[in-house]
Amino acid sequence: MKPHPWLYAFVFVTGAAVMTLEMAASRFAAPFFGTSQIVWANIIGLIMIALSLGYWLGGRLADRYPRWHLLFAAVGMAGLLACAIPWTGPWVFHQLQAGITGTPIHIIVFSFFGILIMFAPPVFLLATVSPFVLRLSGRDVSDLGKVAGALYAWSTVGSIAGTFVTAFVLIPRLGTHMTIVLTSGALIVSAAMGLTAVSPRRWWWSWLLLLVPLVTALGGPRAVKPVQGLLFETETEYQYVQVAALPDGSTALIYNEGGGVQSLRRPGDALVPRDYYSYMTLLPYLSGNPSSDRMEGVVIGAAGGTILHLIDHYDQGSFPGLRLEGVEIDPVVAKLGPRYFGLNPARTPIRVADGRAFVTASQHTWDFAVVDAYSQQIYIPFHLATKEFFSTLADHLTTRGVMAFNVNAVSPDSPLLLSLLKTVQEVFPHFVVIRVPDSYNYLVIAGRSPLPTEALRALGMGRSPVSSIAREALAHLWRPTPEQLKRGMVLTDDRAPVEYLTDSMIWDVAGRGISP
Repeated sequence: MKPHPWLYAFVFVTGAAVMTLEMAASRFAAPFFGTSQIVWANIIGLIMIALSLGYWLGGRLADRYPRWHLLFAAVGMAGLLACAIPWTGPWVFHQLQAGITGTPIHIIVFSFFGILIMFAPPVFLLATVSPFVLRLSGRDVSDLGKVAGALYAWSTVGSIAGTFVTAFVLIPRLGTHMTIVLTSGALIVSAAMGLTAVSPRRWWWSWLLLLVPLVTALGGPRAVKPVQGLLFETETEYQYVQVAALPDGSTALIYNEGGGVQSLRRPGDALVPRDYYSYMTLLPYLSGNPSSDRMEGVVIGAAGGTILHLIDHYDQGSFPGLRLEGVEIDPVVAKLGPRYFGLNPARTPIRVADGRAFVTASQHTWDFAVVDAYSQQIYIPFHLATKEFFSTLADHLTTRGVMAFNVNAVSPDSPLLLSLLKTVQEVFPHFVVIRVPDSYNYLVIAGRSPLPTEALRALGMGRSPVSSIAREALAHLWRPTPEQLKRGMVLTDDRAPVEYLTDSMIWDVAGRGISP
């Protein structure tokens, strides 16, 4: 028996809906739990569990109750559950997020339950479609294989379409909430068409269910994750972004779940010892360039431009020839610096590009370079942490130029930190590490020539804000022992398990309760 052509469209829609919900789940969870590999593992794992259980139960129900209306009712229910996500999801995720501050293990546990509660049920119901349709369409076993192949092919094509359309069209243009609502509407329409085809008089009212996504859509956009003092909020191609005014008068740029601040402007542009940004103002003094007439620096991973602004604000007087530029991969974030963080775009422009691609293509030679890029909130992009990248960067520095690299590590014995230091040392034999007080930040400053730390001592004798930071830096200098460095590995383009090293560190924090 050949299935009705409409059924191919039906399984196409349900297949697309599964992948749309999976893609939307990552964006929906990002403001609360981030987009780390751990969160992605929960999303993919739970979706696969829901699909497996749905296939299993769908097959059993199809054999026991081979009724078309049960199939279409399951899809309609999946549509209603999906439509509930924009309404109830923020509240559920907010409640689960309440206890995660400073405890990474909770991100693993609570993101698991958040996805389980909100996204697994509709995917589970959608998974019952394939065995039901196959059972109801394949009564003639002589062509059952052909029927099964065609149905699964159309379902898979729908999943492919759902993946690309969601990633490249729906979420960028409509946002996560409206993408989910649109998916809900498509499922309810498909279910209503099927139910009224089975029995128009009995199931005519199923079309009224469209009022649910319609009302949700007309309700308009709501704050994804309301915060006190919210100044700006949007979803970008790369992340969920908020700018907020903090109670102390500072302005903060926050990504995803808000586990860390990406850019910060304090009242009066104050330099604070626990802010690793503050120590970047020392780089012009360590660059080995005695001339104040011409000096160039670059910040890779500029975000809102805090580092650019502080160096420009505090060092321009001592180095009037200072020229700065930043590199930021997210075009939306690159525009926030002048608006919220005091950045002067004429003096400190930010280029929109991938950091490594920018360095490779650049014709500039810099006196100092800052690498402060993070992907998915907690991971250093591996291609910005390898021996090959540092070699390329070194080729774009002056002979006595320096490179500064910010590393988040829970302790001096962190394999991630030691591996990065061992890798840096392969290219820059001279380096110092500043352990930023009251934080997990380690600032690595490295060069191919000996670093003029005497310049810091001379600077520390002064009374300026930068002099105070110089004294803090000298008080918190640290250098690993040769035995410690042996425990690290040289990261290369071929093998750089940055994500694994970071995840191991998170589990270490969870197990030992380490505090900065």
